[in-house]
Amino acid sequence: MIHIRRSMSASAPAQGPIAAAINRKLTEALSPTHLNIVNDSAKHAGHAGNPGGGPDAETHFRVEIVSDSFKGKLPVARHRLIYDLLKDELAAGLHALQLKTKTSAEAAR
Repeated sequence: MIHIRRSMSASAPAQGPIAAAINRKLTEALSPTHLNIVNDSAKHAGHAGNPGGGPDAETHFRVEIVSDSFKGKLPVARHRLIYDLLKDELAAGLHALQLKTKTSAEAAR
């Protein structure tokens, strides 16, 4: 199941270019069985990374992903893998990622 949503901002589009890139890149590289992407940028309006606080901001995301590509990898290695996949988005203004990464077996517990 893949789910993308924006928190605390009903007026903004559900999926902008950064969210779409996160979805595409993680889906293509990791074949997740579950992927939940939440744009939390509105919660950080006026803070570092989102000083303008515009309704279309794409600076802060929560990502929950279940993929067997994580088997045998420690959490730090899983996060590095995702950061490497999203290096262009990080360079283009993605400021913060909150990651929850699990294998299928871990998610089933």
